[in-house]
Order: sequence, then C-alpha cells, then structure tokens
Amino acid sequence: MSHRLIIKGCLRRARFTLDLDLDVDLSRPLGILGATGAGKTTLLRVIAGLERDFSGRVEFCGEVWHDGDHFDRVPTHQRGLGVVFQDGRLLPGRTVESNLAFAQQRARKANAAVSYEALTEALDLNHLLSEPAEVLSGGERQRAALARALLARPRLLLLDEPLAANDADHRQQLIGHLAEWLPAEGIPLVYVSHAAHELAQLTRQLIVLERGTVTAQGETHVLLEAQSEAIDSVARPVAAVVMSTDAEHSTATLQFDDDAAGAVLPGERVLLQRELTEDSGLGAALQPQSDENEG
Repeated sequence: MSHRLIIKGCLRRARFTLDLDLDVDLSRPLGILGATGAGKTTLLRVIAGLERDFSGRVEFCGEVWHDGDHFDRVPTHQRGLGVVFQDGRLLPGRTVESNLAFAQQRARKANAAVSYEALTEALDLNHLLSEPAEVLSGGERQRAALARALLARPRLLLLDEPLAANDADHRQQLIGHLAEWLPAEGIPLVYVSHAAHELAQLTRQLIVLERGTVTAQGETHVLLEAQSEAIDSVARPVAAVVMSTDAEHSTATLQFDDDAAGAVLPGERVLLQRELTEDSGLGAALQPQSDENEG
C-alpha cells in the first residue's frame, strides 16, 4: 500500500526559510538528517499542522491536509498522527498511566500487533505508571511519550530525536524494539535524528536538510556513507577526555590536552568521535561544526 507524502511550499521567518518540494512514499520509513538549525523539527511541525505560517500544500495518502494558506484544512487532531518531540511532551497534571489511557481512548480502530502490556514492559514503564508526568526524567518522559504515540495506533508516526535523553543501553533497546514493532504495526515513519546508527537501523530512505532546503535524498545507507566520507575528509581531530556525562540533560564535561584547548571556542558545535587508545581507554576526536538556531 502506498503512503505518499507530498509537501510543497515554504515557511518564512526573520532569519530562517524552510523551502520544500518533497514527494516520498512512506511505505519505506523515512529519516531526516541535518545540523542544528537545518529545519528538521520545523518540517515535522509542518506535517503535523502546527505551523500556521506555512504556505503551500501538504498531502498524505491522497488526503489534502493543508492547502495554500489554510493551515487548518485538516486540523492536527484529525490527522491520525503519533508525534514524539525531543522533550517528550506529556499531559501535565496526569500520571503516566493516565497519559497512556488518553491515547487508548482516542486510538484508531486498527489491529494492534503489540499489546499495552508488552509496550509498558519493553519501554521500562511499569514502575512509573502511577507517577505524575512532572516528576519524570527526560528519558522517562520520552519513553512514556513513545508508548502513548504507539497506543494511539497512528496513521503516521513522527519521531523527533525521541531517544536522545535516554542512556546508551536504553537507546539500543528502544531501537531494537522499534525496528521490530513498526513493520509489524504497519505504521509509516518519519524519523529525525543526529545519530547515524539510529537512522541506519530504523529507516530505508533519507533526506538531508541544510538551512531549510533539501540537499540530498536517497537510500539511507548510501547517503550516510557519503556523509561519513565528507566528515572524514574535513575532520580536524582534537584530543579530549570525557570527564563526566549527564544523560538526562544531554550534557558532558570534556578535558582538553594543553595544546588543544584553544582549538575550539566556547559555544562552538563539535562532532565527537570515539576512538580506542593504547591503554584501552576511550578518547574523543572533535571537529568544529557550524551552529545555528533551529528553524
């Protein structure tokens, strides 16, 4: 079955323009890759009908969701979407269980390949069901938001860095579950991530965004290999050691070698690359990257 997504139009802001001419079949899961500020989150918001100023056309499975300046031709709540943003937005003042029940009450009538019990166990939520949303960590919020999105049995799943606040073990487990569940559920996927390994495991086609414009579109493995080669060709390795990490807030403290401390500037965006040292410790190579406000 074809799940054709068409987006043609633009969104203009003071310092950012998203200019789109996309026609993709989401029968194969789609990944979106791009630097901070490229417009990845904004693209998902356009699909979801959350950007009032988008002028153009959004169509899914032959149904026109947005036409011209009529952003609410099909309101967000009628599009049958499952959406998880990076901050794992949950209904405030409710427990995790209540958030999940809200999704079940509004779920589409569709056969479910994965049960409620299987979801909450696999996403490590059973011990959190009675907890209010406000006390959850960032990773816990993301997992609860992911469960809620899947329980809604959506026509289309939009995931924006949905695992970023989880630790490495949780992330790898979640990737494995999603790789199994989504084909079984038959849910079309648009997946935003900076992590190449997540995109490689969960998507089959990829678009690359740069400053609001699609600069590449094709098979995921082909484009990821091309991106990797481009990075390798311009990398300036800078030695540093990771001193501490905070998975909840996605932060880390680095200590540079004395002769490398001036190679990067405070606030500059860098690319980290792990490498095995002679004493089997882990070091990091850093490559400065451009940093912009997300569109």
